[in-house]
Amino acid sequence: MSETITTSSVQIRKCHTVTSSQPESYKCLGPIFRLSPLDQLVLTFIPVAVVYIYPSTSSGSLAIPVERLCRATSLVLDTYPHLRGRLGVDDKHGGSHLHSLGTGCEVLEATCSQTLEEIGKGGSIGLMDLPGKGEDLMAPYDFMNVKKEDQVVFTIQHTRFACGGVALGIRILHCLNDGAGFFHLVRNLATIYRSLSLDNDGGEAIQISTLAMPYLSNYENEATQAEKEEAKAYEPVLYHLEPDNPTPTNPDLAAPDIPAEPASTWVKPKIAGQVLRFSSSDLERLKDRAKPEQGYITTFDALTAHLHQRIYQARARTYTRNPSLGTLGEADLLCPIDLRTQLSLEKDGLYPYNAVLTTSSTYPSELLVDNSKLPNIALMVHKMVRPLGEGDAEKTVKWIASVDRTKIRHGYRGGTGGVMVSQWNKMDMYNGGVFDHGQRPILVAPPFTPISLHDGLGYTIPTASGEGIDVYLALREEVWEELDISID
Repeated sequence: MSETITTSSVQIRKCHTVTSSQPESYKCLGPIFRLSPLDQLVLTFIPVAVVYIYPSTSSGSLAIPVERLCRATSLVLDTYPHLRGRLGVDDKHGGSHLHSLGTGCEVLEATCSQTLEEIGKGGSIGLMDLPGKGEDLMAPYDFMNVKKEDQVVFTIQHTRFACGGVALGIRILHCLNDGAGFFHLVRNLATIYRSLSLDNDGGEAIQISTLAMPYLSNYENEATQAEKEEAKAYEPVLYHLEPDNPTPTNPDLAAPDIPAEPASTWVKPKIAGQVLRFSSSDLERLKDRAKPEQGYITTFDALTAHLHQRIYQARARTYTRNPSLGTLGEADLLCPIDLRTQLSLEKDGLYPYNAVLTTSSTYPSELLVDNSKLPNIALMVHKMVRPLGEGDAEKTVKWIASVDRTKIRHGYRGGTGGVMVSQWNKMDMYNGGVFDHGQRPILVAPPFTPISLHDGLGYTIPTASGEGIDVYLALREEVWEELDISID
């Protein structure tokens, strides 16, 4: 990158291509790094992207100097060799893999003309205060060209604010890791960074030999024909195969719901992101309201049920008052579930790839319009995110590995009634992001970008204080005007 790129108050000054500290080490993995069937379910253009904000140091030294960050990134690539490669897609079954493992990742060096105090207007800093609502602190990303051979799969934008503070905008393609895998990488990167002294190139990098390989990544070559036939015969709870001549349905969940009318009359909806704060006392009251007469629910069950119900009610009012918007779709809810425990993926350490499946269900409108039915909805959520019996997780992954993945579908239809909620509030986002000793980030947040501004997409995020939960939610602008999330 030879030219300075200016985005609002942010200027990208330089791009560092970072390769492994052991350039020849990746060769032991072969020319192709195959991914797990769980990785191959994820659309290749969707990233996991998070911004970390750090204040200036009290000592006057530079917070997170970029040279030291690049050195730590080089060392962490010894542990994650696939993150220096490039994504490829197999013609057969649509499987994805990585190649060119010696190519490297990118660390972009940028500056911001504002101070953190100016950005936060003298108070605490939230995502919506950041330049471009956080997007300007991420490396440029053209998701339409993610299949290009030169697409970088792992980037860090290091932005120095005028006050000396720093933002780290870290992005990895979602088909290489889920949320837990992402924060596992950041924790390792920070650990290696802290092991480096300012004048010493040494570091305590984890050896490649300890890297877990993607689960069942070589199943197609290792399984017998009988095992493959047995795997194909399994009927998964969460997925099905599209028939050869399918009935037209809504587009994929990553695409907008386009009404059944001439394309020339359809206008792309305007989606806006907002951050909703639920304090610890809010969550206690909400869980008490959502508690069913029989059965157990978690705080996440109660919060997700509350969001799904109130979003549906807001949408119903919006679409009733604005017929030109089209028709309100079925009230589908999607929530990913983590399989690390069920598949024993972390017996030798944290599993750095995707280990999630998507659960989904359609919720009756008569429950969603009645606030007194919140306990019923919360119990439905509780059962929805716990659908698998003993052994079902492994059988499901083997089924995915044995069938044509281009035909795999789940029950979530997206559309104008759909809601997707990912639970990130249990992840150690703040303590795991300590680069300079003793300096926790003052904000860790997924920015609202063109790819994440999808109608109904939300993340539950821990607050900096650890008290309460922030929900980062994207909805149509018209629906925000009708949304009421009050608990009482």
